[in-house]
Amino acid sequence: MNVKKYVLIIGIVILFILSVCSLYYINQYNDSKKVAFILPHADDETIGVGGIISKLIDKGYKLHFDLMTSGNSLAPKLRIVDNYYHASIPNNANGSDRKRIIREDSFKQVMKVINISDYKLHGIDDGTLNSDEVFSVMEDLYLKEGYKTFYTTTGDGNPDHNACHQAMKRMQEKYPDLEYRQFPVYYYHQQQASPEPLNFKYDDVDVNNYSNTKKEMFQVYYNINTLLPSFYPRSDGVISFSPERIYYSTESLVELK
Repeated sequence: MNVKKYVLIIGIVILFILSVCSLYYINQYNDSKKVAFILPHADDETIGVGGIISKLIDKGYKLHFDLMTSGNSLAPKLRIVDNYYHASIPNNANGSDRKRIIREDSFKQVMKVINISDYKLHGIDDGTLNSDEVFSVMEDLYLKEGYKTFYTTTGDGNPDHNACHQAMKRMQEKYPDLEYRQFPVYYYHQQQASPEPLNFKYDDVDVNNYSNTKKEMFQVYYNINTLLPSFYPRSDGVISFSPERIYYSTESLVELK
């Protein structure tokens, strides 16, 4: 066999292998297997849907995360943070910048726990998020990247949560055939706070099989003392084992069955 024929055969084999891999990737991550999480704050994903995130990963879904705010608020209940993971902080950083760096780093640490690299940090100041910014992110994920299942928080009085809720409401009005899911954040430690979902149909999803992963995720945030202990749920308590409530816009939560 001459060299040219040998090179040609090798080339054909390589192209075949690449084609098979490509087909496998497309089959594994078709549009119905892609789920986007739109998060107002670092820790919302863990408190609200840490178990569900783990369940979706286990079922082979491709997950994407958009963290909308920077976590830089210096409100009294949100002030105490510890640079537990030794994030790099400039010497001239003010209190707000320091808090942003630590909280965004904690989110990255959680993404490592669940082995997720597909995320984006938008860095918007706490308390200033608006629905236009969130809507633009969600619409681009649908139109440009094919995401048809979206998770975000319910409205509950928090301005950033409300912005995500309002953006999802606009998405539902414009694209009613997509899958919209919402999760309450304050529900778990402040059950008197009434969430405002798009639809009051909900399911309490059993995530006990994923409690260890959820606990590991939550421990990251607990270690930096993002919130005062009197407000933040303990990492070894109900936060790890309770069902997770999902409000949904369609007849079933297909991806969670």
